[in-house]
Amino acid sequence: MDNTILNHFYENNVKMRRDETKRVTKEVLPLVDELLRYVNQRDSRFLIPTVKVGSYHTHLKVERPDEFDFSVIVDVGKLYWSNKFCPRNYDFDKSKKNIESTAIALPNPPAGQCFIEYGSLVARWDSERLNDGGASMTFNNDIVPIKVKRRFKALIAEAVNQPKMRNRVTADRMSDSPAITLSITFPNISYPISIDLCPMIEASVEFKNEFNWPMPIQDREWPSDQKISCIKDIGIHVVAKAPFYWTLSFAACEKELLESIDENGTCRRKCLRILKTLKEKTWCNHNARKGLTSYHLKNVLFWECEYHPLDTEWQQELLATRVESMTYRLLGYLQRGNLPLYFHTGVNLLSSKDKDVLQQEMNNIVTFLNHPRLYLRG
Repeated sequence: MDNTILNHFYENNVKMRRDETKRVTKEVLPLVDELLRYVNQRDSRFLIPTVKVGSYHTHLKVERPDEFDFSVIVDVGKLYWSNKFCPRNYDFDKSKKNIESTAIALPNPPAGQCFIEYGSLVARWDSERLNDGGASMTFNNDIVPIKVKRRFKALIAEAVNQPKMRNRVTADRMSDSPAITLSITFPNISYPISIDLCPMIEASVEFKNEFNWPMPIQDREWPSDQKISCIKDIGIHVVAKAPFYWTLSFAACEKELLESIDENGTCRRKCLRILKTLKEKTWCNHNARKGLTSYHLKNVLFWECEYHPLDTEWQQELLATRVESMTYRLLGYLQRGNLPLYFHTGVNLLSSKDKDVLQQEMNNIVTFLNHPRLYLRG
């Protein structure tokens, strides 16, 4: 593996064309705005201004601009947090469609998940009848993730069924992902565009000691104290992934961490984009839900930066060194079956993945490391 071959691979397989990117965003952004304006008119709890997250908005997208991620803020007002755990006595009924009270309480939330009690605006929801019937997003004293997700999904389905939208926008079926995925075709773009709209509560949860971030390192070089302070000010938000437990979302923290990450001419983003392209073209067989994802690779980058914090270790002439090191780092996580979430080391990002799929991907990575030139010449 050397810089010349990697740079050639980057130019031919990774970089997006600026004119194409500009043309796609000119189509996508107004359409997303129109969809969310419809949703907001039907339910004012879902706000129109989005938080732009994901690969495209953090300059990590590869090859072509065909995926866009937006967090849609659910306006719940000020949230009140308590360290005291209260049992939650509810669950799905037999039909799995409705939620009912139960004698047995839900288990305590796993690492990286939590409950959310009423925010300050929920009383207004009730007084304005925003929370009635199928529009209800609460049960007992909780804002319930599955109810928020179902309400948002129903409104998006209405929006894409409007005459102006229905012939070019389709909404995927609800899945375990916290986002609603839309597939969109434009007459002047030769490939479909995927848009993820993810309901998010700006919870601003504080980092707890058990998250182990930032790591207790003396004379820390990366991230800087100023960057750590900015990330703590942003706080942790939550998204509706599991039915009853809100999942901590570090998307805004990750975006801030990536901001200006290469301001001194380093190659951190470039390394990650190369790994993402190798994942898509070489290591993985389109089993994104079962195996490695771009999010895994983003966390590998963060850990690589943690253990190689100096800009001098990320100079352009060290591109091959860093790509190889990151690949071996990823292989080590796969072999151990544990890739810790950078911002919360108690969360194993591989825990829900298919072990057989991960094993095959691990085998593919080993083959690549043994013969990198063979795969980088394409």
